[in-house]
Amino acid sequence: MKRQIPVKKCVYFWLISIVFGAVLSLDVIKTVAPANTDTGTDREREIEEWLNVLDAPSDRQDERNYKERDAEVTPWLKDAALPNPDNAALLYYQAFLLRPEPNMATSSQINEVLKGAEPGREIRIYLGRCLPMIQTAEVASQIPQCAWGIWYGTEAGFGVNSLQIETRNLVFILAVDARTLAADGHYRAALARCSTIRRLASHIGDETLLTYLTSRQIDSMALSTIQHVLGVMPPDSSTLAWLRGQLSVVQGVQPSIGKALQADFESILYSLRNNPGYIEKIRTVTMRKGKNKQRERTSRNLTDDELLVPTREAYSSFLNSLFLVMDSDIAYERKLTRVKQMISELAEKYDDEPATGYVISHCAGRLPEWYELQIEHHAHLNGIKAAVEIYLVVAKTGELPRELPNHLPQDPFTNRDFTYERTEDGFALRCGGQDILGRRKGLLEFKVRKQIGR
Repeated sequence: MKRQIPVKKCVYFWLISIVFGAVLSLDVIKTVAPANTDTGTDREREIEEWLNVLDAPSDRQDERNYKERDAEVTPWLKDAALPNPDNAALLYYQAFLLRPEPNMATSSQINEVLKGAEPGREIRIYLGRCLPMIQTAEVASQIPQCAWGIWYGTEAGFGVNSLQIETRNLVFILAVDARTLAADGHYRAALARCSTIRRLASHIGDETLLTYLTSRQIDSMALSTIQHVLGVMPPDSSTLAWLRGQLSVVQGVQPSIGKALQADFESILYSLRNNPGYIEKIRTVTMRKGKNKQRERTSRNLTDDELLVPTREAYSSFLNSLFLVMDSDIAYERKLTRVKQMISELAEKYDDEPATGYVISHCAGRLPEWYELQIEHHAHLNGIKAAVEIYLVVAKTGELPRELPNHLPQDPFTNRDFTYERTEDGFALRCGGQDILGRRKGLLEFKVRKQIGR
């Protein structure tokens, strides 16, 4: 009669076999891997490389998925199984969750590609893994309405900083995808990806000054990527005309900073109302200004919101005057001088008002810097639009024009045409910002792929 082995012992034997098999597998890896006497980081990197070799079939599939998609028409968009809600943010949040975390080597290569390096196989493998995220973001960008539901509470939540981080990661991948598409010869698809980034920029919006600045940074990334694609593609009239239309209908960043400034002002007032010490200081100053006991008692009985009414009225009047100046036709340099003068006048007038003084120091004092960023971005966009017209001339005539065509978008720093010059690799557009700002941002350089007769 055969002896029965207890079930418990069978389980133990099974577990020991698994552990032994795992150890044996590691020994095999160590045996197959080349000998290396280094320790620490080098040894860890070597083991990681050999582990990656074991994952090669998956890498090949990801690379194949990326290469086999129809990059020109993106047919998946027509039959997408993704939900199409009224709020684009719902899909963007899903895209954030779908992003595969890159390892350090891939992150480094992403940065290199964004700086102009050619994308390698590792980038295409990673982009293959990112396809669900890219496709979800593409669908989201087509939805007009986008409300993020940002959390402004003191507890942990998805706030503006979290939105900045997630959108930055998404935009980096979209920009690398555009550059890789261009490297593979899919130029219109690459430019379409830039339009996706610009639509995302418009979706970030101008709820606060921080979201406005984030939106501007995202749109700048899209414009820089367009600039790169234009430099590697052969001038093609059809694609360039299509891009001209995209630049006119896709808004990107909001053209005015007004709503963001007003939102920032409301945020500062909110912080004042929730600072008992500062509110008490404002109340004390207001009481001292009372010309009699009755006025003093009235000031003592004011609510916190009533105490801040003079500040709201003063700053609202200032913003109204500011927007009249910023929207006028005078040149940037004169506008900037006038804005700085208005801030000085406001600070002097309300020097003894703690609430208004607080607002001036935290908001109005940085207005020249914010306005400068807005004009720089406007110059970048107009420069891209003007460059497209120059590329169209190249596509039709085979050579660069000797001077700028008529009726091109103008340099917002001077309200005149950009300064145009032909270079060794293509051409450059120079704006007054180079002299006014004293830095290289006033120069936009464009490469032309084929050799141009001069």
